[in-house]
Amino acid sequence: MNIPDREASVYCSMKFFKYLWPLLILPALWPIFRNDFFQMHDFTHVARLVELDLGIKLGHWPPRWAPDLGWGNGMPLFHFYGSLPYYLAELFYLIKVPAVWAIKAVFAVNYLAGFYFMYLWAKAHWGKWGGILSGLAFVYLPYRAVQFYVRGSLAELTAMTFIPLFYYAAGKRKTVLAALTWTGIFLSHNVIALFSLGFFGLYFLFNLKHWRRWLILSGLTLLLSAWFIIPAFFEKNLTVVDSLTGGYFHFSYHFIYLRQLINRFWGYGGSILGPEDGMSFQLGWPQLGLILPAVWLWRRLSYFWLALAMAIFMMTFHSKFIWEAVPILALAQFPWRLLAFAGTIIAFFAGSAAKNKYIAVVAGILIITLNFRYFRPQQFSPVDDYYYTDRQRIADEMSDLLQDYLPKNYADFPTAAGGKTPLESWSDIISLLTWIGLIVYYARTRRISR
Repeated sequence: MNIPDREASVYCSMKFFKYLWPLLILPALWPIFRNDFFQMHDFTHVARLVELDLGIKLGHWPPRWAPDLGWGNGMPLFHFYGSLPYYLAELFYLIKVPAVWAIKAVFAVNYLAGFYFMYLWAKAHWGKWGGILSGLAFVYLPYRAVQFYVRGSLAELTAMTFIPLFYYAAGKRKTVLAALTWTGIFLSHNVIALFSLGFFGLYFLFNLKHWRRWLILSGLTLLLSAWFIIPAFFEKNLTVVDSLTGGYFHFSYHFIYLRQLINRFWGYGGSILGPEDGMSFQLGWPQLGLILPAVWLWRRLSYFWLALAMAIFMMTFHSKFIWEAVPILALAQFPWRLLAFAGTIIAFFAGSAAKNKYIAVVAGILIITLNFRYFRPQQFSPVDDYYYTDRQRIADEMSDLLQDYLPKNYADFPTAAGGKTPLESWSDIISLLTWIGLIVYYARTRRISR
């Protein structure tokens, strides 16, 4: 092949990935195109969407109260639970997309966005083919299949989707984009947001020379998300949230063993004490095999290797003394949730193996082939069995499942009648002014640039 032919081949290949790359993700999403759906550990997503939609239609902004939960008495669900995925679903629901399909759409958006965000980040380090390979490694992480087809953890899946975008934005010194991304994590999943304080804080320590930028980034994130995180943190004692950290949900029952990170066992059960869990915690054999070239770059990637080691260590019994010394970590419940960070870093490292397009193509095929079997549900069920929009059924049948934030005293939550506590009002004002200021700043910047 002469040089012009080789250039034409590369050009055609990149054109394919520019316009048709979503086809590479379809094998991970094929079950959502069926009319029926499937039962996951958490099958309350449609109920949450209906309650959020009702709050908006009642004129509550931001909606914090779920009127039908608590057996019809209501519950401040959205006051404490990261709701960004349901706001995204609401965009579809408002234009008359059925609730089940709106939830399916958000799951699909997570996979598409996850590929693209990882591609952006990895491309800056490994080039275009490395970016594509890392994107595939991220999409086909076994833990992403666990989040969707086993646990149904839409909120955690969404928060994990933002992690590579944060590292991309922070590395490129895109302060506003990094702040918006971190805000997305805080508004998506409380536990991943809690973990991000440690991992992103460590990243800050590795980049101390840019401390002013990091102060701006952190401050902007706090201001943008103040309407949610400030009331959620300071008013959580008004609910039965403490019950979420005891008994089965105590972190000491859910540490993992190192061999579980490479064990290809797959199941649809739950997490238990010991190594015989009914679900998988593997990082993926092809992904692990592809990180070897990154080992030789450990000096340049020292933060990410340290972060990976920290994530793995904190998932094992050896870290129990840290969990006991930092009481707030108990809210995480399951130490293996740190797979969100470990898996993201592993997928990023995988792109280092893409020395050329041929290696990238072969490695990409291996990733899809060896992990495809995980991306399927255990069984399908009629939609009305678990994903219904009837408010009375939600009150009667979902209240037992969603008791996380039942109030100790309903009088403490004027939100039930559309009111707000002073803390909520001031938090809302702070965030509103910050969002308006950010929009005005960008509008002026674009006008000047023209």
